[in-house]
Order: sequence, then structure tokens, then C-alpha cells
Amino acid sequence: MTWKSHIAIATACVVPFNALMLPVAVAGSVAPDLAEYVINFFTKKKIKHRGVTHYLFIPILIIAFGAVVPFEIVSDVVFWFGVGYFTHWLADSLTISGVPISHLSKNNIHLLGGKIRTKSPDEYIIAFGFLAVVLIVFNPLKQNIFYGGDGDVMKYNVYYNDYSEMYNKKIIDEKSYKETRFRFF
Repeated sequence: MTWKSHIAIATACVVPFNALMLPVAVAGSVAPDLAEYVINFFTKKKIKHRGVTHYLFIPILIIAFGAVVPFEIVSDVVFWFGVGYFTHWLADSLTISGVPISHLSKNNIHLLGGKIRTKSPDEYIIAFGFLAVVLIVFNPLKQNIFYGGDGDVMKYNVYYNDYSEMYNKKIIDEKSYKETRFRFF
């Protein structure tokens, strides 16, 4: 699969659960191919595509390590990076070439028959269709709850702030409202 598809699938898998960790998961979703490129660039012995960097135990170990790290922020970063890495493995397992489980396995895994060709319309339909369904169903743009100053509960949008609502609820003052009402990022 292409990086666009890996990023779309990682986004669909992470945004409903922790939208703030999306950049970390996206980095994890392209890490196997990026690591392969870096290794091939700096070493004389080249590794094959979907080889050592695509073993299933790598994201499982990363996720497990993230689950046991005692520092919360480090734990979250490592865990969601591992989830992104795992989505890469899952997406590649849908393709004709498949992916290896480990160096001990001689056969590649092909989930759902492994009928998708890289850069084919099927790849983009599955990846971006999955993303569209997740964005419609989970509506991640209003997923976090914010408690206003007077105890009011309102939905908080990670990517877009409703400054008029915050002004009406007296969370921000008039000056802040006028300075930020047209700001999108």
C-alpha cells in the first residue's frame, strides 16, 4: 500500500480513541517503510521490501512496551506509535504480496484473500472509504468534553474551537473572542 493509504487507515483507527495522538500514529504507520529506506540507504547489505521491518512481532512489542511504561506521556506516545505500526502491517496484509509474521515464517500472511494491488483503485476505496465511515460514525471533531467555568458541559473540538459558544458561556472574554473568532487553527 502507499503511504497515503497507510496514513488514512491509521487515522481511521486512532482518531475515535485519541485524536491528540494522531501525529504519533501516523509516524508509526509509515515507520516500517521509512526504516527500510533508511537501512537500505546507510548499509551495503540491502533488505527486501516487506522483510525485517514488517514482522508482526515489532508492533506487538512496541504496543506492549507502551502499555507497561510507567510515565503516562511516554506510554501514550509509544503505545499509539505501535498502533500506527500495527495498522501498517494490517494494511499490507490485504495486498497480494502479503506480510511476514516473523523471520521464522516462510509464508506471508494475506488477510481477506490478499487481493488488493498497491496503487489500485481498490486500495484507495478501502483506505479512504474506511476513513470516511469512521469520520461519519464517530464524528471525532466533537469528541472531547470541556467543562465551562460555571459547570456547563460542552463538546470541545480538538481541531476547531467554537469561539462564539465559548464567548456566550463566558469562558473567554470579548477581547479574546474578537481576536480569535476567525481563526481556524
